[in-house]
Amino acid sequence: MPIASLRWRFDSETLRDVPEGPGVCTLWSGSELVYIGRTEASQTLRDLLRTFLAPTEAREFSVSHFTWEVTVTPKTRAGDLLDNYIEKHGRLPRYNEYAGDDDMIKSRTWESSSKDSS
Repeated sequence: MPIASLRWRFDSETLRDVPEGPGVCTLWSGSELVYIGRTEASQTLRDLLRTFLAPTEAREFSVSHFTWEVTVTPKTRAGDLLDNYIEKHGRLPRYNEYAGDDDMIKSRTWESSSKDSS
């Protein structure tokens, strides 16, 4: 099931209204879902989303909108969202595919298939 949230304009002003709690987010470029992310141990949703506002040399994102969902189980929820995306599209979202190993959120389905092929 997708995140049941409105798509918010991706800018620093809008991010001020994002909760200071754990959760998951999706990033959109127009009508394309390009990234599914989750908070880490002590990270908040607002902190996570702020990391994508200022592109770095290694990572330049084209994002227009975002959604978010508060959850106490962000790793599990992100895995479910990625599994649903892969089932529908046969691949990870664009920026999940190219994220570095530390940033990659791998779904249970993707982890299983990549272990089988190595």
